[in-house]
Amino acid sequence: MKSRICILLCLFTLLGFVLMFIQAQWRPFTLKPLNGYTPDVEQPVFTLEQFASGDYQEKLERYVSEHLGFRELFIRSYNQAVYSCFKKITNDHIVEGEDHELFLQMYLNDITGATLKQNYPTVEQAKADARKNVQETLRLIDTLQQFNIDFLFVFAPSKTAVYPEKMPSYYQKQISDFSLEEYYIELFKENHIPHIDFLSYFKAIKDTVTYPLYTRTGTHWAESTIPWVSDSILRKIETLTGFDLAEINDVDENLTKHYSEIDAELEASMNLLFPYPKPALPRPVVALSDTVTKDRPNLLVIGDSYANQLVSSAFAQAFNHWDWWAYNRDIHSSRPRFNWRIVNEEFDAVTVLQEADIVLAVFTQPMMYNYMFEFPRTAQELLEKGYFNEDEAMETVIQMIKDEPKWYEGVVNYAEEHHITLEESLTKNARYWLDCLKRKIKRPSHEE
Repeated sequence: MKSRICILLCLFTLLGFVLMFIQAQWRPFTLKPLNGYTPDVEQPVFTLEQFASGDYQEKLERYVSEHLGFRELFIRSYNQAVYSCFKKITNDHIVEGEDHELFLQMYLNDITGATLKQNYPTVEQAKADARKNVQETLRLIDTLQQFNIDFLFVFAPSKTAVYPEKMPSYYQKQISDFSLEEYYIELFKENHIPHIDFLSYFKAIKDTVTYPLYTRTGTHWAESTIPWVSDSILRKIETLTGFDLAEINDVDENLTKHYSEIDAELEASMNLLFPYPKPALPRPVVALSDTVTKDRPNLLVIGDSYANQLVSSAFAQAFNHWDWWAYNRDIHSSRPRFNWRIVNEEFDAVTVLQEADIVLAVFTQPMMYNYMFEFPRTAQELLEKGYFNEDEAMETVIQMIKDEPKWYEGVVNYAEEHHITLEESLTKNARYWLDCLKRKIKRPSHEE
């Protein structure tokens, strides 16, 4: 009897190794990929020299580990066992608080003052830098106003700042008396800088709203929070600029436990085998009230990942075109020509900046230690430099016209109506566009 059991165990073990080999070589079974960064490890080439030094064995071990059959299943099973048995999360960047609430370590470090200590020797030094940055912001606003561009700053509160009572008790006892974000809000009020203080507002309404402002498994605003945050920003822009903008309305509440990627981002990073416990929440279907008769200005957003939540929603549809300079570096745009460019590609950056009707800055508290990622300085330098070689600028603008179908169609129609060549029409339109910028006035939309 024992010998039969041993034989069966050996056969099952052998079968397991065979299946692992088949999965590693041909991947016949589709498994859910792991969330996070996985290094691309190439298969090492055998040489006597590397074998003698031990480099080959080390590289081979790393390669086999990364390409092991059913690797995803093994890792998820291990993570699940550790969490279920010991309530321990294997991802060091995620901490579980009260009632299964998940927090990102970065935001816990911020609210407890650890981030402040890493950046400043004293609170007074942090305040001094904040005052300098506010003065720089005032200079930026003056410069932008010369180009008919308005400025609005959005303070995007973190989950730890709004729901500190849901953090682990260990961190609740260490909450710092000083908040850099609150100090900036105080300075903005004193200097009458246009802004929206969502931090104070979120704290005031968090116990009265039907659903939480942040999901249990996310670290950004909940998807159900975005529509009224977006509409609040649109209404503030109206007050600031005089534009008549569309409104964002809920069409369907769409209550579900199938969260969006952003609402389940921390759960995904835990790489568990089974779903994390979470309640049903809305994934609202929204629509703009009107995009035909309403104004549609051009928008430039400077911000962190919270800004991405806006430009990825119906909010962006309220504008003629939008550009998001992520961390004042990578350009994400509704226009193909500017998308996936770098801000320091100067002519394009100048073009985007001077075309904007409003600059919207959106940052959460940990990002305040790198204030707007030096956007005030970037904007000043771009606007002071102005334009480059005239011929180069003309070629760039002509290519812009060709890349935008509606604009190009209008240029073609203009050529036919005035009995001129397409090349002459392109040159005439590009020249007018550049002349408008040189005179530091707003270029009329090509859709008008």
